[in-house]
Amino acid sequence: MTTALAIVAVLIGLPGLAAAAHLALLAAASLFYREAVADGSDLRFLVLVPAHNEERVIAGCLKAIAAENRPADQVLVVADRCTDRTVEIARSFGAHVLERREDEEPGRAAARQAGLERARTLEWDAVVMLDADSIIDPGFFAACERALAGGAQAVQGRSEATVGRSLASQASLAQFTLQGITIPRGREALGLSVRLRGTGMAIRRELALAHRFRAPASEDLFFTLDLMLDGVRCRHVDAGRLRSEGASNWGTFGGQKVRYEAGRMAAARTYVPRLLRRAARRRDASCFEAAWFLATPPFAVAILSVVLAAAIAALGGARIVAAVFAGGGVALGLTLITGMIQARVGLRTWLALAAAPWYVGYKAIVQVRALGTLFKRNRYYGPTARV
Repeated sequence: MTTALAIVAVLIGLPGLAAAAHLALLAAASLFYREAVADGSDLRFLVLVPAHNEERVIAGCLKAIAAENRPADQVLVVADRCTDRTVEIARSFGAHVLERREDEEPGRAAARQAGLERARTLEWDAVVMLDADSIIDPGFFAACERALAGGAQAVQGRSEATVGRSLASQASLAQFTLQGITIPRGREALGLSVRLRGTGMAIRRELALAHRFRAPASEDLFFTLDLMLDGVRCRHVDAGRLRSEGASNWGTFGGQKVRYEAGRMAAARTYVPRLLRRAARRRDASCFEAAWFLATPPFAVAILSVVLAAAIAALGGARIVAAVFAGGGVALGLTLITGMIQARVGLRTWLALAAAPWYVGYKAIVQVRALGTLFKRNRYYGPTARV
């Protein structure tokens, strides 16, 4: 019985332990992150903003862009099948507007790609993509320009969530500390390629026009992986900061997470073998790390995995096995704490950790829902609902 329970514990806990080792390594490396310094080069930016019925938030996005725009910069809003005042607001800020009709292909990937196709007729050196709910900080364009001038072909700014009052908002904020700060800092410190996150990414013209946004979910992840397979290293720019509106309720939060996790699973199915082949053939550490990331569960599911494994092993009297998986849980906890410290979150976010056990169970349900969507061909994931 003891041996059987130990085997069950290992089978349940190994995925979470692999994720813990990966995330703990990146968190430790993030402590050594230092941003490279380079001079600017007067790049002309095209700021591309895909928007579907974003009248509630787009004015704030465009106002922040206008405050940072240089004379040669241009703004293109892709109004994706909008039925509200999005187009009117965008034009009031002097933006170019591309209107997509109801009969055109839906989705963020299609909107981004349509914007790039329209941009072929405009004069620009690099494209900055921002979501309609994102607010850039002062100095964002300058920071991206310095990184591109230093030799980078594609960069990702420091992406955080706005500070809300609901528990769902605090969960979004805590999640962003890892995905937008700690993990990319760790990758940059280790010389690995970071993930482009859709909003806050800047890409040189020739690279942006040579690749396509094409996935129904997590199109930015697919785009990043295509770049990595071509040997392009994407860089993190901590000084280029922006904040995006997090989910204000659990329904919206769950919808976002189903889309993200379904995209991650689809990317794993498509890219892990190709990434491993390139990693072996070219000794490409970035491709190996990306495959590791895709093959392991997300943070909350990893916690559930190691906690269950530790409990089962302890029940069976396998103390060493239980201790190993408990250590994985500690490593994941320290990773989250590292991210929250680096993001300098407030007391409300720290207190929200009391809901962690409930959140872990919630994320397990989200993961099952995301898995179910993979069996639906040509699945369309709708935009985030604005409340």
